[in-house]
Amino acid sequence: METMGNRLKRRRIELNMKQSDIAKILNINRVTYQGYESDKHKPDIDTLVKIADTYQLSLDYITGRYKQ
Repeated sequence: METMGNRLKRRRIELNMKQSDIAKILNINRVTYQGYESDKHKPDIDTLVKIADTYQLSLDYITGRYKQ
């Protein structure tokens, strides 16, 4: 089963972006974002919404409740 971190990483790579690029957009530390991709940490709801908007993905897809 694919994890949220895997979905985030795949989308970031599809968009040809670095972790530092996304972290800057989200106004968080790169290490914090890295934790999301490695499934060591989960973003709070506000950050999750920003990630969904940035990646143009649904929250259901990101969290694994729906497959696109």
